[in-house]
Amino acid sequence: MKFREKMRRFLSGRYGGDGLTTVLSVVSLASFIIAVIIRAAAPDTAGTIVGGVFYALALASLAFSTFRIMSRDLTARRAEYDWYRRKIADPARRLKNEMKTRSAQRRTHRFFKCPKCRQTVRVPKGKGKVRITCPKCGEVFTRKT
Repeated sequence: MKFREKMRRFLSGRYGGDGLTTVLSVVSLASFIIAVIIRAAAPDTAGTIVGGVFYALALASLAFSTFRIMSRDLTARRAEYDWYRRKIADPARRLKNEMKTRSAQRRTHRFFKCPKCRQTVRVPKGKGKVRITCPKCGEVFTRKT
């Protein structure tokens, strides 16, 4: 039997990889590289302690990543991935898209936060002092564009 077939049989019924596993693997690799750099740059006690912390983080994230890949409890791993998506990945994606949109509109618009509800309001540039009404709470405030 070929190695590929043996691996296919071994991994049959296991969870495998997903986005969270990928992130954990990248964190593990980055932590390991940081630990090596810190230990090489500062061989004193403080460098050893800080490097050890990053090394422990690398091992922990690698162990959890491997555990998720090998797990047969598909329901629990799916719940972990859904939590990761809801709490971390989706908000990060929304923030990235919002920053990209703001960056594209910086030349023509100014962005202000409502002092009452913290809602972001977009106003055209070059209009002088304007009264802004928050679309969310109705607060009226004045800003210079």
